[in-house]
Amino acid sequence: MHETGIELHLNSQRIMKTQCMAHDLEHMALGFLVCEGILQHRSELQEVAVDTHAGVVKISAQIPEHRLQAASAFLRLASGGSKTGVIDCMQQKVAEGFKIISDATLSAEAVIRLGNEFNHYQGLYRDTKFVHSAALSDGSRILYHAEDVGRHNAVDKVVGFGFLNEIDFAKSVLLCSGRFSLEMVSKAARVGIPLYVSPAAPSVEAVALAQRVGMCLIGRARDDNAIVYASPYRIQNLHYDHPGS
Repeated sequence: MHETGIELHLNSQRIMKTQCMAHDLEHMALGFLVCEGILQHRSELQEVAVDTHAGVVKISAQIPEHRLQAASAFLRLASGGSKTGVIDCMQQKVAEGFKIISDATLSAEAVIRLGNEFNHYQGLYRDTKFVHSAALSDGSRILYHAEDVGRHNAVDKVVGFGFLNEIDFAKSVLLCSGRFSLEMVSKAARVGIPLYVSPAAPSVEAVALAQRVGMCLIGRARDDNAIVYASPYRIQNLHYDHPGS
């Protein structure tokens, strides 16, 4: 199992470098730009060229200059880990009253079914526990699955797939193997995903952000159980367990 260094160039300018698995690179690069708010509409995208040998993904897009300048105030060129300015940007948006515009809900039964389907996916995550896994669902079925050494890259890949295929994020469910960190919830909120499921648990800061923007966080999704940490109104037929009951 190998990882490689990949650079993302946008309109001939180097934007980001990260360590990743060298597959689904087109989706990863697009998802990164979408989560950063740099690329917002499918019609803006002109061309994507992936050169795995050189370790470069080149994207050409018609992006307004003011958006590039706004993104540059937060974006940090780095490698691995927390490589973006999405946390700072989302904190500013929340201060301005940002909310996820979606009336999407999911039944408790669907949460368990999708969680189990995701957890039992026959991929590297299940077989090796070396990588992170992410998936995008329409609430009924899993539409796309991706894996990478970093959970942020795996999520970028599913967001990039959704963007490229014009999937409505406001009606989507994100599933991810990693913990709910502030960065991960910020990335999902940035594209307007209303429901986020994981077999792991969240940080206090991630829960607070999800609650403020109206994102439902469903953690510890394993077998026939799950815990709703934020925005429970998005779950239908929700059963509450009370201490001593």
